[in-house]
Amino acid sequence: MPTLMSTNICADTLALSLAAPQQILSLSRQSQDAKRFSLAAQARQFPANDATAEDVLHLQPQVVLASRRWNARHQTALLQRHGVQIVTVPFPTDWEGIFSSTRKMGQALGREAAAQALLDSLSARLAQLRATPRPFKVLYLRPNGGSAGAQTHVDAVLTAAGLRNHASALGLQGWGRIDLERIVQNPPDIFITPGLVNDAAYARSGLSRHPQMQKLLQHIPVVVLQHNDWGCSNWQLIEAAESVAAQIDALPRPAARVALREGPP
Repeated sequence: MPTLMSTNICADTLALSLAAPQQILSLSRQSQDAKRFSLAAQARQFPANDATAEDVLHLQPQVVLASRRWNARHQTALLQRHGVQIVTVPFPTDWEGIFSSTRKMGQALGREAAAQALLDSLSARLAQLRATPRPFKVLYLRPNGGSAGAQTHVDAVLTAAGLRNHASALGLQGWGRIDLERIVQNPPDIFITPGLVNDAAYARSGLSRHPQMQKLLQHIPVVVLQHNDWGCSNWQLIEAAESVAAQIDALPRPAARVALREGPP
């Protein structure tokens, strides 16, 4: 099994999930921050790196787990001449892609059996989620109006929880923004917002503070996702889907919400 180094949180997740401990030489510096990474306690058992080419040359891993952006910034050809294999961490947008990419990462790390065990567990958790119907229109919305339609990992989370992605009904495909007028004219049953550490700047945006938006938020439930991890588009999206489903299942009965929606927004 090859030794490895990972260079970002998404790569760290896969390293901790699939690799044997003796394979891991180092994880990214961000992995040590519990506010940014839910596996921080586990990650702190390993040395941290600053994701530089110098770190790679110093640690001499056989495999580096990296993003496409990292590959563009560093001399991949040089590192390969030193016997280092650069494995680009995929960023799939649906569950089929997540299953496929997990298998490929398992192969790259010589851990096919571990990858299959993880996917077997993932399949069971998805089936359990889908066993409970949740036919609600849900809108993922950042405070600045950013949202996600079909072919995004957000859509994968919502569909896994049995929900309807309302961004698609509002005309959004992929990533983009939804203006306040469209939300007011056609509001969702439930809002979902990110609780990201790096989202503080968005919280100052006008949309979240607009009186009409504030009025909607008085009548429409809001579900908050608490961790950064779910943005990595890997098997951990099941945890986001489970969190969303649990919070929605704990809300008042649908009839109560419908009655609230019958009045003016």
